[in-house]
This record gives sequence, C-alpha cells and structure tokens, in this order.
Amino acid sequence: MSAIVGERDTLLQATAERFSTTADGKALLMSASTPVFRVNSAGAGAPGSIAITAKSVNVVGDIVFSVSAGTALRVNGNVATVDFSSMTTDTALVQARIREFGVDYIANYMVSKVFDGVNGDTGLAGLNTGQAFAYKRAAAAPVDSPGDVIFTFATAAITTPAGNDLANGWSKNIPAGTAPLYVRVAAASSRNATDNIAANEWSAAVQLAKDGTDGLNVAPVRIYQRGATNIAPALPSAACTFTFATGALTGLNNGWSAQVPAAGGAYLFTSGATAASRTATDDIAPGEWAAAARLAADGATGQRGTVTVTAPGYSAWSDASAVYELGRAGYGAPVNRDVVTLYDATHAVTKYFDSGAWLVLGTVLNGNLLVNGSVATQALAADSVTAEKIDARGLSIKDSTGKIILSAGTPLTSNYINTGIGAGNLISNSGPYPGTVGGFGVEYSFAPALTAVIESPELYRPTGAGGVYMRCPGTVPVDAVAIMTPRQAGAFRKFPVISGVRYEFSIYMTTHRCKGAVNIAFFDGTGAYITEMAGNVVDSVSSTGPLSAWPRSVVFAAAPAGAAYASVRGVLVGKGEVDAYLFTSSWYLGVALAAQTVPSAWADGPGAGFGDNLYGQITPTNSPTYIANAAIVNAQIGGDIYSSNWNGSGSTTGWCLDRNGNLHANSGTFRGTLSGVTGSFQLIRSPGRIPRGDGAGYDMTSSGLYFYDGIHSLPCIELGEYIT
Repeated sequence: MSAIVGERDTLLQATAERFSTTADGKALLMSASTPVFRVNSAGAGAPGSIAITAKSVNVVGDIVFSVSAGTALRVNGNVATVDFSSMTTDTALVQARIREFGVDYIANYMVSKVFDGVNGDTGLAGLNTGQAFAYKRAAAAPVDSPGDVIFTFATAAITTPAGNDLANGWSKNIPAGTAPLYVRVAAASSRNATDNIAANEWSAAVQLAKDGTDGLNVAPVRIYQRGATNIAPALPSAACTFTFATGALTGLNNGWSAQVPAAGGAYLFTSGATAASRTATDDIAPGEWAAAARLAADGATGQRGTVTVTAPGYSAWSDASAVYELGRAGYGAPVNRDVVTLYDATHAVTKYFDSGAWLVLGTVLNGNLLVNGSVATQALAADSVTAEKIDARGLSIKDSTGKIILSAGTPLTSNYINTGIGAGNLISNSGPYPGTVGGFGVEYSFAPALTAVIESPELYRPTGAGGVYMRCPGTVPVDAVAIMTPRQAGAFRKFPVISGVRYEFSIYMTTHRCKGAVNIAFFDGTGAYITEMAGNVVDSVSSTGPLSAWPRSVVFAAAPAGAAYASVRGVLVGKGEVDAYLFTSSWYLGVALAAQTVPSAWADGPGAGFGDNLYGQITPTNSPTYIANAAIVNAQIGGDIYSSNWNGSGSTTGWCLDRNGNLHANSGTFRGTLSGVTGSFQLIRSPGRIPRGDGAGYDMTSSGLYFYDGIHSLPCIELGEYIT
C-alpha cells in the first residue's frame, strides 16, 4: 500500500466504518411467538395478531421498522405488531433497522398465512359384515348345503327363509339329538341392510360337538353293626349292590345294616366303601370295605332312683334283712333314701338308707309341708331345696362323684362355671368404630371380583355400634361360600394361640337371602392348616335396632396340638337367591373357661391404632375439629419440613425448611426488617424486570447496583466498587 499523501486519502482515513459483521459481536435479532396466521375455511385467522420483538446485541441506536406493501404495522418501542385484519397479502416481510456510526444493522421476519383445506366429497357408505351359521346333526360330516338365504345385518340373523328350518335338514339353531353336531358358516358382506348368500357360499361342514361317554356315578357307602364287646365284627363276606338313584344297599350279611341299629349291644361299629360305576348300580366286593371302626358306645348305666319296699314276716328289724328284701325285689344294693318296712302281725319298723346306715324314719310326707317358722336339723338330705334364705355356714356343695365343688375351705374354680367372665377380646377395633371398615376385608369368595366388604349403614348395624357387611351381588349358588376376616399387611390377621387352651369366638350378625356363621381355623408355626370349627348358623334373620335384637353366632374350640395361631372368619353361605348380604358387628375372640357354654359380654380389644375407636382418621377436612389452634406447643421435629411438591435439593417447586435453619422458596414477603449477621445476597431484582433480565428496573448483586431502561441490554447506571 502506498503512503497517505493526498487529500482524498486523508478524507478516507477519517471516514467512519461502513460495514460490520456479527463476528464483531454486533447484531440485530427478531423473534415472535409464531410466524403463521392459521386461516380456517370461513376466512378467520388465528391468532388475531403477531407481536415481533427486535433486540440489538452490542448496537446502540433507535430501531426503525418497515413492512412490505399490503400490510399495516403497529410499533411500540422495539415491538412491531402485525394484525391479521390489516394483512391483505398472503405473506408480509417485517424489517428492523439500526444505524450506528454510519453502519446499518438489518433483520427480517417473514409472516405467512396458512389456509385450511376445503371439505371433500362424502365417501361411499361402508360395508356391513356378518356371519351366518347353519347346524345339523349327522353320523358323518354332511356334504349338502343349507341353500340360498338372506342375512339381515340389523338382527345378525338369517331372515329368509322364515322359521328355523333351512334346506337339506339344516337349521338356524342347534337341533336336539344325540348324533354329532356339525356347523357351516357363510360370510355376509354388503352396503345394503341385507345380503343374499348363495348356496355355494357356505363353508365345508365342521364338527362342532358330539356326546361324550357317560361319566362315573360316585357315592360313599356306610354300614353299621352293634356288638356286646369292644371287638370289631367280621366284615360282609358277600357282594353287595348299591343303587345310586335311591341310595339303597342290598346283599349285606354277617349282621351289618345300612342304618344304625337301635339294639344289639353297647358298642356301635361302622365300615365304609365307595361305589363308583358308569351304570345305575355298582357291586361292592367283600374286599372293598374298610376296616371296621368303633363309632360310638353306650355310656355306663346310671344309678337307679330311690324305692320303697315292704316285707312281712319280721318281728324285729335287721339291716341285713332290709338289704336282702331290696335285692329280692330286684333293686340290688341300697341307695340313699331307699325306704324299707319290716313287719308282722304285732310289730312294724320303717327305716331309710343314708350314707351306708339305716336310720329311723320319723315322719314321711308324700306331699307338701308348710312351716311358718324355722326348721332345725343336724343333717338335711334332699333332691332339691328351695328357700329365700339359707344359712350356708359350714355348707359343702359336691358334684355327682362326691367331689367338693364349693365350701368354706374350697373356692369355686372356673371348671364349674359355664358362662364367660370377659377375660379380654383379642381383636382390636372389633366393632368396628362407626364410619370405618376397621381393617376387615374379603379373605375368600366364590366370586372374588364381585364380593366386597363395606362399612354398614346406620340402619344395618346395632344401635350405637359400628359394623361391616359383605355383599355378593347376583345369584349366589346353594352352599357357595364367601369369607370375611380381620386383615393385616395384605393377608388374614394371625391371632396367637396355645395348644390345649379353649377359646370362644362370636359375631353379632344378621343375614339377608343367605346363611351366616362364625368359623375359626388353626395353623401351625409353618403356616400349615390343621383344622377348623364352625359356630351356630344364622339363617335369613334380618334384625335392626338394639344389640339385644341381633342373633349371635358362637363357637367354642380348643386349640389342637401343634397350633400356633388362628384365623377368625365370618362366613356367608349361599341359598340360591339373588344379592346376599351378611351384616356383622362386635366381633369377639378370647380365652374360654373349661366348662363355659355361654359367650362373654362383648368389649373391644386392646392395641387399637389411632383412629380405630378414638376419633376416626384425621383428614385435611376434619382436622380443625380434632386439633385446636396452638394445640402443638414447642414441637421437636427431628427432620426437615417441606411441602408435598418439594423434590429435594435444587428443586424449583415447593418449599423446604431444613433442620439446619435454611429456607428454600421461590419468593417471599417480609413485613418487618430483613437482616442477617453474616452472608450476602446473590441477586435482588426489581419486579419490573422479568427473571431472564429484560425490562426496566434494577438488579442488586454482590458486585453492585445496576439500573436498566428496558431498551438497552447494558445498564444505564452502575454503582459498584464505590458503595461501602
């Protein structure tokens, strides 16, 4: 390059730069929410307007907008708006321009209209499709055709010919009979309401079904025989015939019968076999009978009642003679209060037997005696005594064997008490509390998808009590079973038991269109089932009102050997009726006394969880009712407190107050003074500036205070290192 020597060169050297690129860090940018107006078939456009924002980068100056012909432009600062109503062309080019030091910075933004298409012509009607079926019974696959038919799509059936019969013995419905059943199928397809199916359109015949062989008739058969000894009798030695229809058994010998005999000995034996045959009868061979087993035995003969014997020919009393006369009369040895009179023409003595001695009988009353006073005696022997007051000092009460049940020195034990003493309910929330299901649920059902356990409405639970009911909708087959039970952790609740200990289990229940009963099942420590026992049945009894009107199903059961825990159940048993309901309340499981036959009074079990029988579950709706203002004072909280939408460190939603004293939140309003001993603010931004840093206002950071005019990206005023 030559040296600058002339006036022209000097002038060029002083001239401002005419061109600059974005590589120099300067640019003008334009953006909008959308570049498109969507125009529907009616000519309406959306959105109604498009705002285009121009932003300068490292360029200072006023932005000037322009638009192509046919479109009007509204300008506000660095925002230019194109209204759909003012855009007469399909496209509009919006241009922004800034001049700095004689250099133009230009940006263009194209706005276009996009038009919806017009509706096309209506298409042809669609095809109706269906399948026609024809049935026929035959020994072999038939080759003939059901003939021409007309299929109607609305009814999905053959309507011509009318009736059930088709050509060549085919029919629209499955015919009765025992021969194999064949079916032919034809496809119907038409744009009309019907389709003509020709005879040659039917598929080949396919066997649909045929009768199978007869199944087995099976029935258990029991036989009985009595014997005088405990030795089992010989089994039948001849073949016997069992008739399934009547249950009759013929051909028995060796003293056996199909019914329990009324006489023949004190010991009752039984044997059994299984009759199984495809015919109406089955012959049971002698070797098919099970070994004879004792089914029952008569109890020991009880003591006879007292008697009165009179014997002549005695001029004096003799104990031996009294015993002799009792035996001669057929009564055997004397028992307490036997009376014997020995007499002759001039002499008579009457005595009664008591505890091994013959005592003089002073007065005998074969009737009633009324005494308005006191009766004093050294001993009283009577079958029964009724009195308003008895001085029982020194009294001993004995059982039939002479064992003392109760006396001054022998207290009454539970072995002689037949009613419960309320030892304690093992089921918590066993009511359950009104308004809750209390942890009860379905354990088993013949129709699990339909069976449900629900809180009982007030009308269907005892007055003042809670309750749950089990419903089986639809027809419940006879003897079909559904079981409800207290549940825990997704399974039935396990109640620990002790082998040999006697337990009582009961439920107040009413039944509607079904039967109900309690049931208790025992399991060993590995969870293996041992046995179960059921209580009395409540059969279609619908009760409302007080607890006294409700039936109670009860079972007493001793835990068998090896039992570790039990499951308690309320069982619904079907009766073939529609919509069965089992309503229950006040479940009770407890230890029973040895002689107890009457269930204990109900009381709830211990260990009820919060809300079981206290207040019910606390929810956001009812919390003001159960938690008063300032009810929690000086609470110690060991962890962080945070909102439900807090997602942990770095979360942009929710809030958190951690145990170290740090508060994380998006915004806050402080009505007092905000101060701190140490620390610094990362950023304080005035409300006028949007989060990304646009708009007029100020930013206060740890570096200083910056003011912005909302037009330029750089601050207008900076106060930094000079602030102390």
